[in-house]
Amino acid sequence: ASDIPITVKIRLGCETDTINCLENVKAIREAGAMAVTIHGRTAQQGYSRNADYDLIKMAVEESKNEQYDHVPIIGNGDILTHYEARRRMSETGVHSVMVGRGALIKPWVFKEFRDNNTWEPDIMERVEIYRTLAMYMKDHFGDDEMGRKKSWNFLPWHFEFLSRYTTSH
Repeated sequence: ASDIPITVKIRLGCETDTINCLENVKAIREAGAMAVTIHGRTAQQGYSRNADYDLIKMAVEESKNEQYDHVPIIGNGDILTHYEARRRMSETGVHSVMVGRGALIKPWVFKEFRDNNTWEPDIMERVEIYRTLAMYMKDHFGDDEMGRKKSWNFLPWHFEFLSRYTTSH
C-alpha cells in the first residue's frame, strides 16, 4: 500500500472474449487502491454497445461479499442524465458514477445533477454555453497565435459532441 491515495479506472477487458474485470477489480482492491472505476465496455467495443452495468454490479457484490465494500466502486459509461446516474447507482449499488462523454455532449449535465432536473437550453442559452467554452479555452491556451491555433483545433471537435444532444422540441 501507498501513502498516496491511488484510484484506478479499468474497462471490462480488452476484447469481448477476454473480459477480466472481476479478476482485475479483486487484484486492484487487494493491492490497496482507494477506489476502482469500471467502464462498462471493452476497449474493442468502443462506443458501439451500451455499457454493461450487470458486470459492474457483480463487481460491487463481490466486493461486499469479500469484505472490501470500503473500497468504492464507481460506474462509468452511458451517463447522460441525472436520472440515468441515479438509476445506475440504485440498480448496481455503485458508490457513485463517473461522467465522461456525457459531459462533452451536455456540459450542463452537472447542473442537472445538482438540480435533480432536466435542463433543455434554448438556442440563446446554447450560444452562451459555446461562448463560455471559447472563453475558457482562451484563458487556458492563451490569446496569442499558438493559443488560438490550439483552440481552433479543439473547438470543432467539441462542438461536434455538443451538437449530438438536441432537445425533444
